[in-house]
Amino acid sequence: MKKSVFIGIDVSKATLDVSLLVPELKQHHGQFTNAAKGFKKLLSFVKQHAPAEQCLLCLEDTGVYSLSLCHFLSAAGLDYVLESAYRIKHSMGIVRGKSDKTDAAMIARYAHRFHDQLTPHRLASTRLSELKFLLAHRARLIRHKSRLTVTLSETKLAAGVLDISFILASLRAQIEQVKKQLEKVNEQIEQLLETEQELSKQYRLLRSVPGVGLMIAAHVLAFSEGFTRFRDWRKFACFIGTAPFPRQSGTSVRGRTQVSHIAHKRLKGLMTIGAVNTLKRGSEYRKYYERKLKEGKHHMVVLNSIRNKLLSRMFAVVRRNTPYVALQL
Repeated sequence: MKKSVFIGIDVSKATLDVSLLVPELKQHHGQFTNAAKGFKKLLSFVKQHAPAEQCLLCLEDTGVYSLSLCHFLSAAGLDYVLESAYRIKHSMGIVRGKSDKTDAAMIARYAHRFHDQLTPHRLASTRLSELKFLLAHRARLIRHKSRLTVTLSETKLAAGVLDISFILASLRAQIEQVKKQLEKVNEQIEQLLETEQELSKQYRLLRSVPGVGLMIAAHVLAFSEGFTRFRDWRKFACFIGTAPFPRQSGTSVRGRTQVSHIAHKRLKGLMTIGAVNTLKRGSEYRKYYERKLKEGKHHMVVLNSIRNKLLSRMFAVVRRNTPYVALQL
């Protein structure tokens, strides 16, 4: 990617702090509103200093706060990179102090330093973006239901000495309402997966893999962006945190190979549930699980292997464009 001008954008709810790094390594700063008018001023600011084709913009992935800006940049034909804030922070050495202006300058330096390794972002389809929002909404409902359930359990402790029947009834009603909302969200997710031919086809292929249900299929489709974001299942396993890595250094550190804590915890948890569900009596996964335990492997090591087998098979059925066919493990 041959670019000569690098632009870092620090995105917050209300404003965009922009740092423009020109070939002489001089920086120019600007601040704009995080709205349509501010986007137009940002584009004018960029064009004042360099032609658009020479510019590479870089911004942190801040979810809903950066979504509108990404759509604007794509429509304007500008090359931009949507990067993890964690990656940027841990790639730039020691940083003292923090402000939106210095963060924008750091992002610009990051783009300049690693531009040959960065890939311009391409927006996922509208349906996949909607699916991701639905899944996030479902996760919030589950957390809310969990909080209400704990509150109900703790409040019951006072029922023997206080008249709190109204509070208990209110909590039970709220829990039932959340359950109904979860059912509706699940129905909406399933309907959305059937709205586009390619999306529906991939969904059905994923469901043909034993252990893959609605939620696993939906999450994998959303976060792999329809199997376009990751080159193979190993990259995806690294993203969700099921890829094992060695832990050793010199002669003193000889740790066990283990997965990283840098992970997509929700997806990793779902894959664990999927792996456990495959361990039914008589299944090929069960036989594999019991065989590895007899060989002396730890329970979680074998379970992680099954998680990765599920991932590899999901990628395989989509790449081959054929449903899963059972083979001996």
